[in-house]
Amino acid sequence: MTNLRYLQRQPLARSTRLSAPLILILSILVLLSGCTTISEFFAPPDTVSRQNITELRAAHLAFIDEFTGGGGKTWDDARLSARTSAVEDQFTEAKQYESNKRKDAARERAIANLHQQFKSHASFLERRKAFYRPNFARELKTQVESNYAEALRGEDARARRS
Repeated sequence: MTNLRYLQRQPLARSTRLSAPLILILSILVLLSGCTTISEFFAPPDTVSRQNITELRAAHLAFIDEFTGGGGKTWDDARLSARTSAVEDQFTEAKQYESNKRKDAARERAIANLHQQFKSHASFLERRKAFYRPNFARELKTQVESNYAEALRGEDARARRS
């Protein structure tokens, strides 16, 4: 009879020995999952932010191309207003996406700087009511491309850290 009691208690003792460390490990994981640093470490790279910046770059460069003189183009205030509004909407969507997720000051600053650059380009055209000259547009595009490339390098650096 003693052996039977010992055998009946033995599985209980083993399960107790296994469940205590298991409970401890699960508790630690639950606590760590609430920690932002750990969550950010295991979070997948933010491909939507990178995609937004890539699309903004394409829209900004196309905007410069569209409002560069040459080829018998005629000035149209309504077209400038419509294109400016369309690109502004893209910036608004990108900023809105950023505001609905965890804060990343560097990314928000990069998008704000790119947006400010675009607004400066649009207001320049609005004030002058004339197309960019081709040489000026070429230099402008080089500067714009460089700024967007820097923002994308920041996205890539954040993706490598994740």
